[in-house]
Parts: sequence; structure tokens; C-alpha cells
Amino acid sequence: MADQDPDKQNAKPSSMKDAFKPGRGAEKPALFTSEEMDIYCNKATLETYIFHGKEVDYDPIAYLEYDPAAKRVDVVMKDNTRLDLGIKIQWLVRPYFAKAKEVSMVRTKDREPIDGTVLPLIHKGQSAPTIN
Repeated sequence: MADQDPDKQNAKPSSMKDAFKPGRGAEKPALFTSEEMDIYCNKATLETYIFHGKEVDYDPIAYLEYDPAAKRVDVVMKDNTRLDLGIKIQWLVRPYFAKAKEVSMVRTKDREPIDGTVLPLIHKGQSAPTIN
């Protein structure tokens, strides 16, 4: 950390939303930006959704992997390449996201679902699902 500019180290995000922008803490390319997606967790049923407007090919995605320590999600492809989801999981949904076993990824337009898929969600340290 010594090689970083001290002013940037102590700099606070200009807004709360800036803290969740892609690239902060992620060493891999991001699938989404914070403006392209939203996460919803149902507290009672633990159903978890990622709503997005960007067109995404779901076929190459094998599963999602949540790292609670980093508060980040990796999108793991069938060829084992990894992308960062694009945001940190916010504290409001973190307790519910941490208990989820699957995530519905839903593309929307004008708040109406267009396309989607259900993906397994594993938590860092768990064994990965079998990739077909």
C-alpha cells in the first residue's frame, strides 16, 4: 500500500453509490456496472434476484460465488473464467444474500421481465457445483 498516493488512500467516496462502483477491490473485469443492475432479496423466503437491463448471454455462466469477506460475487463461466459481478453486496441485503442457495438473474425493460435464468450460488469455501 505504500506505493499508493496517500491522498487517495484516505479519500472518501464522493457519495455512497461511489463506494459500490466496479473496479473497487476487483482485479477482474466486471459483468455489470452499478447503474446496470440491482439486487433484491426477499427476507422471508430468501429468494434472491439480480435485475439488469443489459443483454447477457446466460448459457456460458455456470454459477455465482459469494465471498462474504470481500462482499463481492464472482460470475464463474463454464470454462472456469471469472468475472466480478460489478458491485459489492450492500449491508442491507448481505444477511439474506449470505443465506441464498440460488439467484434469479432477470433482464428487464421498463420494469417488466424479458429474459432470465436461475443460477446456483455457492459461498467461498464450498465446493463448486459440477459444470456440464
